[in-house]
Amino acid sequence: MNKWVICGTRNTYTYIEKGRDILNAGGSAIDAVEEVIKLVELNPNDWSVGFNGFPNLLGKIELDASIMVGSTRKAGAVAGISNYVHAISIARKVMELTPHVLLVGDGAELFAHSIGFKKVDGPSDGSLIQYYNNIMEGKDLLDGLEVPQEIKDLAWRYDRNLKDRLSTFDYKGWYNELSKEYHGTVNVIAMDKTGEICSGVSTSGLALKFPGRAGDSPIIGAGNYCDSRFGAATIVGNGELAIRLGTAKETVNNLSNGDVDDAVNQSIKEVLELKERGIIQVLAMDQEGNVSACSNQSLHYILSSSENPDIERIDTLLLKEL
Repeated sequence: MNKWVICGTRNTYTYIEKGRDILNAGGSAIDAVEEVIKLVELNPNDWSVGFNGFPNLLGKIELDASIMVGSTRKAGAVAGISNYVHAISIARKVMELTPHVLLVGDGAELFAHSIGFKKVDGPSDGSLIQYYNNIMEGKDLLDGLEVPQEIKDLAWRYDRNLKDRLSTFDYKGWYNELSKEYHGTVNVIAMDKTGEICSGVSTSGLALKFPGRAGDSPIIGAGNYCDSRFGAATIVGNGELAIRLGTAKETVNNLSNGDVDDAVNQSIKEVLELKERGIIQVLAMDQEGNVSACSNQSLHYILSSSENPDIERIDTLLLKEL
């Protein structure tokens, strides 16, 4: 096989050229995936990925990531990392150097430190802290979405009377409104010239999430799954929905039964069947390198291949209701 393919979510447009060049030169799918995601993690203008991502309810950034290789179905993941830039690279080392799949919080940071990753003091772009302060002061960042006093109390007194606060304030409803705009993930799937497939995901999670919240991105089968017999799938959007449905694994199962368009379409149908609010995009590649994506909101993905190396921007299939 001499074919290569790489695809990613919309925030990879500026960077997917790096992965294309790696694959075109005969490099591995895992290297291509990691390098593209690392570039997105460094983008100070991407509030949903990397150490410039949006903070949690306490103003602290927590990163999640996972990576998976299709031929072996080996995977590595981290969740709740707060002091390191490249969550995707640490996830890869979890896969390659440990007998584990997922490391979280302090343990993940201890592992990263022990193998030479350098700690950082804070976001390179201090504006994120100002954005956070704007939210807590009820200013305009959320397009007029008022920040109730109860949210400010949750943030600054998270360890005091939390249960009472939640019993008197509709945090879930407010959070659903917030999550329509302030969420996101970088997803990359690549096939190299040997036919190996790799998928990777990295995120800072939903803005103002509860401290310790992990979404679907570090959960193998929920936000990321790769099996070279059938293909790979990655997820963007409401992580809780993807966890409950096992959306990435289900999409790969769908790939074994039909073409890639049908596979992603069926996964979005399952989300819609829940009749709950939440944005989901499924990006998938089959074992032949065919790519498609479907979402319940107008989105797009990025594609390059040996057959057409030019960077393409392609609208996802759109399925808003059953």
